[in-house]
Amino acid sequence: MWLSRLLIVCGLLLAEATIAKEDVEYQVLDSLPHDASSFTQGLELHDGLIYESSGLYRKSRVRKYHPRNDNTLVESALADEYFAEGLTLLNDKLFVLTWKEGTLIVMNPEDLTIERELSYTGEGWGLANNGRQLIMSDGSDTIYFRNPATFEVEREIKVYSQQHSVQRINELEYAQGYIWANIWLSSLIVKINPQTGELAGFYDLQKLVEKHATSNDRVLNGIAYDADKKAFWITGKLWPVRYLVKFGRAQQVR
Repeated sequence: MWLSRLLIVCGLLLAEATIAKEDVEYQVLDSLPHDASSFTQGLELHDGLIYESSGLYRKSRVRKYHPRNDNTLVESALADEYFAEGLTLLNDKLFVLTWKEGTLIVMNPEDLTIERELSYTGEGWGLANNGRQLIMSDGSDTIYFRNPATFEVEREIKVYSQQHSVQRINELEYAQGYIWANIWLSSLIVKINPQTGELAGFYDLQKLVEKHATSNDRVLNGIAYDADKKAFWITGKLWPVRYLVKFGRAQQVR
C-alpha cells in the first residue's frame, strides 16, 4: 500500500522504492464545514479571510469567506470557457490560473472583479507566491517562478527525491521557507526545497482522505497556511469539511 502510493509520487520502479517506517506525524487541530459543491483548486488565507477557486467548465468560480465558517462574503463566476485552477494573492492582486486556456486572470481581491488577463503557454495547475514571485505548477515535475507583472518565467526547478523525478505537482502553498504541494490523485502532501527542488519530506493524509474519497473526483486538494496558528487549512474537491492540520516531522523517501 505504501509502495503503490510512492510510485504515484516518484515514478519509481516498485523494487527500488522504500520509505521510512514511522507513522505520519500530523495533528488535526480543528475541523469546520466546507462547501461540498466546491471542486477545490486553490486555497489561500490572507488577512484573516480565505480565498478559494473552484474548477470545472461552466461552473468555475472564486469566492471569499471567513475561516471560522463557510459563509460566502463575495463570489465571482468565471466565463464558461474557463476551468479555474490554483490561485494566490500578491501585491494586492488575486491571481487565478486556468487549466488549458493559457490565461492568468488578475482580480481585485476586495470585490473579485477581473482587472486584466495575461497569456501563458501550457497548462495551469497550482499557484502560490514567495512575496516576490508567483510560483506555478503545471502537473509535471517542474515548478516555475514567474514575474507577477508580466507572468514571464524567471526561474524554474525540477522536483526530485533521491534523483528520481516527482510528477503530478498540483496545488501549491509557500510557507516556512518551503513549497508545499498536493500530489494529484494521491493522499500525499510534499515539502519541497524552493532553491533546489529536492523533496524535504512528505506527509500521508490517507486517514482524512478515507473519510471523503467516495469517487475519483473527491481527491485531496487545497492547502492554505495559517501563520498565527502555524498550521495549514487542508481540504479536497467536493469535501464537506475543511481541516486545520499541524505538521510535525516529515516522512523521508529512501
